[in-house]
Amino acid sequence: MLKLNEFIKIGRMLFEENIIHSTSGNISIRDGDSFYITSHGSYAAHLSSENIIRVNMNDKNRDENASVEVDVHRAIYRETDALAIIHAHPLFATVLSFDNDVIMPVDAEGSFYIKEVPVISAENAIGSEEVVMKLPPVIKNYPVCIIKKHGSWAKASTLAECCNLTSVLESACKILYYKKISR
Repeated sequence: MLKLNEFIKIGRMLFEENIIHSTSGNISIRDGDSFYITSHGSYAAHLSSENIIRVNMNDKNRDENASVEVDVHRAIYRETDALAIIHAHPLFATVLSFDNDVIMPVDAEGSFYIKEVPVISAENAIGSEEVVMKLPPVIKNYPVCIIKKHGSWAKASTLAECCNLTSVLESACKILYYKKISR
């Protein structure tokens, strides 16, 4: 059930909105006992079928060439109702994660879509067992979370919903940032 056109569209949108850069971030869609995920080092703005890897839900037998975050995606799928996941590196959200344990949007649209965004600390923030253990229990109760000093994770029923959450998060964080420095 590879939705290549959706991967291509969302990857390009994330890049064009400056929510990811070059090969950063990763995208996945669940498909029963497996899921599709972007490959390690793929350029989200220029995805093709060669950049999408089908991996198993319960083991690592097909993980070769998958994103280094594949275990985190797998853990989120196992522990939540997510059907799609986007991990991104939104600049303003990441900057605010350095000094906050929770990010609370203050603008009308941000607070309409996202009430609060938990910020999770991890010694090794990239694809680590620590993130595999810490993130799923938190994101189970929130549509979007941030790994401190690293980036955001959004889960939903579709990639479009994940993209919207990630975009709203970044917009809300820009507003928070500029509100803070304008005092």
